[in-house]
Amino acid sequence: PYEFEIKEIKPQPVASIRLKCKAAEVGPHINEILPEIYGYLESRGVTPCGPPFTRYHGYTGDDVDMEGGFPVAEPQPEEGRIKAGELPGGTVAGTVHTGRYEDLPKAHDALHQWIQDQGREPAGKQWEYYLTDPGNEPDLNAQSVELLWPVK
Repeated sequence: PYEFEIKEIKPQPVASIRLKCKAAEVGPHINEILPEIYGYLESRGVTPCGPPFTRYHGYTGDDVDMEGGFPVAEPQPEEGRIKAGELPGGTVAGTVHTGRYEDLPKAHDALHQWIQDQGREPAGKQWEYYLTDPGNEPDLNAQSVELLWPVK
């Protein structure tokens, strides 16, 4: 029961941490790195200009190459493992998943299938924006995540 769309977006500067981990460890790593990045931004007097994200750069077996962070209005200096980066602009396909994080792979599969059904193909790595803060919304079935995937 997903609603899909194609839209144009602008490139978005980010402050993020990229790492490799087991697929089952993505959640704990996100819970570790997002507060680290937020603390870094706060120490610089910078407020994120959007919700936190996770971008998936690749999969090798059960290993995930992923990046998590926050969008910022302008690039920030790198510090330790926190890097300046950018989410790409251009044409993306997207949908919003509402429900448990464990069901996100189904949402990604549905988005991928819809992209193919539209006669398009992925043109980059997909990412997720976490629209709901689990600290403010304890109902795991009410978590909202926007999925975006560059397409051509």
